[in-house]
Amino acid sequence: MTMEEVMIIVPHNFNPSSDSGPNSFTSRLFRVLSSEFNCEFTHLPEIADIEFCLIQEAIVKSKPRITRLDGIYFNTEQRYQDLNRLIKKTYDASDAVIFQSSFNRKLIEKWFGRHKNGHVIHNGPSTREIKLIPSLDLKSMTNGADAWFCASSWRPHKRLRENIRYFLEFSPADSILIIAGKGISKDEFSDLVKGNESRIFYVGHLDRNMLIGLGNACSTFIHLAYLDHCPNVVVDARASDCKIICSSTGGTCEIAGRDAVVVEEDEWDFSPIDLYNPPPMNFSNIRVENKDSIDILSLRDVSEKYYRVMEKIK
Repeated sequence: MTMEEVMIIVPHNFNPSSDSGPNSFTSRLFRVLSSEFNCEFTHLPEIADIEFCLIQEAIVKSKPRITRLDGIYFNTEQRYQDLNRLIKKTYDASDAVIFQSSFNRKLIEKWFGRHKNGHVIHNGPSTREIKLIPSLDLKSMTNGADAWFCASSWRPHKRLRENIRYFLEFSPADSILIIAGKGISKDEFSDLVKGNESRIFYVGHLDRNMLIGLGNACSTFIHLAYLDHCPNVVVDARASDCKIICSSTGGTCEIAGRDAVVVEEDEWDFSPIDLYNPPPMNFSNIRVENKDSIDILSLRDVSEKYYRVMEKIK
């Protein structure tokens, strides 16, 4: 098949209205596949060349299937075996599987077995789009000082407390930290923030353009999440030329850049764990040369990698 021929794709388990990480990335991926690689999308499996499955799908496979995985469940406080059952079934039935990071691949193949046609394709930024979005004006917050930020859908393993603690210990004395995202309980961090209220700002949920504008205005992005896979917020922050501060666990350090500050932690053996009770961090264990990092590809190049995998299984 050449790119002159149309490839018709039927998506499964994809919600273009959702701003979750998997759905928002897949929306951007599909736009590039449509505009650059002559792909068309349908809701009719009978006319499709390829099924594109996001994480899992309950329907019986009728066409060659590529599945993009977002990780699996291993939290002992959840019914992880039940939650993984359909993901495993989809994994086994897929003709090709995309892992978001090498960590992601190691985890899933440890639990599900090696896939016959697995590929690591890291998420990539819309570099041109990011450079076109204007920086937010932060002068009223910073008075010209340095600005750091962090962003997530906040849950315990995202470790906002550690982000704040790192900022207070290592940032310039006149710098500020902007915290974006849902799920924040300010009272939980009042002991840390006390006396530093003028340096820490909570801005709530921001849409992607606002978040990128914030990244374009900041110098540093903190993401000390435990066992994250390939967070899009880190990919975008790096494309905005932010310095990344992250944990050595999971796949984040793979996309954080050679100049990232990596807080070293004990390696995880992929056994089930209490994910929402992550270990405390020791900021004296810091790696300043991140040899694990890859060169981030643009979304266009990432989309071509997806296209080539689909082309081979069609």
